[in-house]
Amino acid sequence: MFAKLKQMFVSEQPVTDEGNNTQAEVITAELTQLEAILADNPADNNAQKNLMVKYNQAIKVYSSNKTYRDRVDEVFIKIDELRNTIRKNI
Repeated sequence: MFAKLKQMFVSEQPVTDEGNNTQAEVITAELTQLEAILADNPADNNAQKNLMVKYNQAIKVYSSNKTYRDRVDEVFIKIDELRNTIRKNI
């Protein structure tokens, strides 16, 4: 009974491995670009916010993908580094 109710509210279809790989590659490219922007200007608040959002998206995508799962720890380390950078700028 609850399974049918849950299906009504869940509109997302399961992502295939191929689609998940593509999504992980796109997020990786966006992270690289945002990290380069932040390296040039560590005080750029917009880049900091966008990077934090992308890191959180990356954790979700990477953890659900066997190929990228080993990068999750790296993302957590980068989040800590970004938080330290934000604290320095405040």
